[in-house]
Amino acid sequence: MKCPYCQKELEPGLIQSPREIAWVKGKNGHFFGSADLYEGSVVLSAFSFIRGSAVKAFLCRDCRKVIIDYAEMGSDLNAR
Repeated sequence: MKCPYCQKELEPGLIQSPREIAWVKGKNGHFFGSADLYEGSVVLSAFSFIRGSAVKAFLCRDCRKVIIDYAEMGSDLNAR
């Protein structure tokens, strides 16, 4: 996969967390609780007591960007 910013090859990897991984609308960094509590939020990886949360991601070291393609069904490693 190519970086959309610089067109160099991206490194595949994972974003991991002991909690749910979610994108929450807005600039406020004080996210607390489940993403379901926030209108417009997107759960990128559901929480699992056994595995935590993990989502496939791609890293560009040159641009210092991380790309998560949540349209890809296999991105959420906890999805069934």
